[in-house]
Amino acid sequence: MVDGQKVWSSASRVSELGILLARTDPDAPKHAGISFFVIDMATEGVEPRPLRQMTGDAEFDEVFLPAAHLPDDALLGPLHGGWGVAMSELTDERGSIGASIISLERRLAAMAGLGGDLDRVERERLTALLTRGTTYQYVAQRQAAGASTASSLLKLGITELGFDQAELRVDLSGAEALLAGAATTGLLAAPGGRIAGGSSQIQRNIVGERLLGLPKEPRPT
Repeated sequence: MVDGQKVWSSASRVSELGILLARTDPDAPKHAGISFFVIDMATEGVEPRPLRQMTGDAEFDEVFLPAAHLPDDALLGPLHGGWGVAMSELTDERGSIGASIISLERRLAAMAGLGGDLDRVERERLTALLTRGTTYQYVAQRQAAGASTASSLLKLGITELGFDQAELRVDLSGAEALLAGAATTGLLAAPGGRIAGGSSQIQRNIVGERLLGLPKEPRPT
């Protein structure tokens, strides 16, 4: 039996299966004693509730599990060893985000389409974004779909690129950006990228500690 809740679950209302991390050994320290389950979202007691975003959409849900019963075969990986399974899955997710070259190419093409009657400052901003994006494209091609800690570098970079692109698009739209439209919706949606797939703060910690070899962030004992 599982009793708890989870916030910011992507599309859980329309998903057939979900991932659940649950503490199965309350006496184990920190990341130990957690198990990884794949649950049927139609299970009695699983209740997704939509979370309304700034854009007006509800892409995410808060999922409540008041005394939900899971079968034994819902467990994936070792009992009490779910944290390692989850970290492997997250790394793979960030790898797929970082290696989505086609999506990045389309984003770059859309950015290039913003060019036109721009002043010098606007051209410099656009050129800087295109340069960054092209660099990420080359890094993604070099890594391909393989997941590694370098995936966090790409995930962080592409997320921040999308945020800066949304800001530039709104600035170029002028007073029109005060009205509902694609540019405004894009800017309102952009902060979500800094949370999805692991927050930008977490990605910076991974890049700093595992790629650059910096000291670990102080954590309470």
